[in-house]
Amino acid sequence: MTGISQISSKSLPAADKLKQGASQASQGITRPDTDQLPKAKGASVSSFAVSWAKKYYSTVATREKKAPRQILPSLDLINFEGNRAPIVDKLTDTLKLASEIAWSRVEALLGKQIERHAIDKSLINPLEISADTRTLYQKAIDAYADREPVFRLSVLVGKDIIKVRRKYSETDPLVLGFVTMEFQYTSKILLGCLSESERAEFAPYLKVVDDYLHIPYGEINEAAANQPPNSRALLAVQHLLQHTTQIASAVYDRASSQHQGYRSSSGYLSDREVKISGIRDVEIFQSYLCWCVLEGSIHPVQQELFPICVMLYPKLHVSWELVQDMLLILFWEICERLPAEDLTVFVPYLRTVTEMFSSDVFEN
Repeated sequence: MTGISQISSKSLPAADKLKQGASQASQGITRPDTDQLPKAKGASVSSFAVSWAKKYYSTVATREKKAPRQILPSLDLINFEGNRAPIVDKLTDTLKLASEIAWSRVEALLGKQIERHAIDKSLINPLEISADTRTLYQKAIDAYADREPVFRLSVLVGKDIIKVRRKYSETDPLVLGFVTMEFQYTSKILLGCLSESERAEFAPYLKVVDDYLHIPYGEINEAAANQPPNSRALLAVQHLLQHTTQIASAVYDRASSQHQGYRSSSGYLSDREVKISGIRDVEIFQSYLCWCVLEGSIHPVQQELFPICVMLYPKLHVSWELVQDMLLILFWEICERLPAEDLTVFVPYLRTVTEMFSSDVFEN
């Protein structure tokens, strides 16, 4: 959406309110002086990553074939009433058809992106992706049927979700974008066959599956296991993980207030479902920051996060201005919550990610 003003530095917290070291960190956001960045293990966190981002985006943009934009029609909600057993029956009966309809929507949304992003077509197997979607969502339905509490779902199926996520991300991270959209559309259809009260009861089970699919928990855990005990990186990540949800909520609220009236293909920022997914997106960015810190490299963003965002955000009508403002607010929110010794660990990566998603990269 055009005409959206970016967040002014006047709207951000005063420097004297930030913890020690934040002023130095803030310079990294506003100035492209990357020569003095500390060296990270395995890669130099510098303007090289920004140059890479420009090259990646330029390469993708040259493959773009202009086509009229189309916002997918919203699914009509069919309300049912009943107790848990009928809910389980409805979800189970709907699941197969839902996954098939979902894939047709994924193809409509991302079909042309295969050529644009030079994805190997053989890596995208609709039957396999749909089957994996049904398997994981059926596990969520079964857990709900067995009256397992939501927090137990991560224990029951967390490893299965991580395995599915890794299967696709390791072949080509962009394939993961197709998979996440298949899950997202299937989820909407499943919730669409329930009444409002039923959706409120079952939606948290789907959210656990979606969160594990979107956030690289497995990779973060493995990278953390490779850190020496009480390493500076490990401690900084542990401290941030204690605040990620609160930070994400605060970032979304502040960004929404700066972009009132903004609408993506999913709806307005004030819509409940859009807010849930938006907060999750901010959590995703934080999780990749943690992964980068633990790996000592910006590669996780280069290999997964940036390409997936470049493929999905324009198709979902998410503007780069909104993303840029979100990252700027995220920087300040992290500065307010973490001590200076943690900021020195995160700032090189946060600054680099912010520069990779800057208007300079997407100017064309």
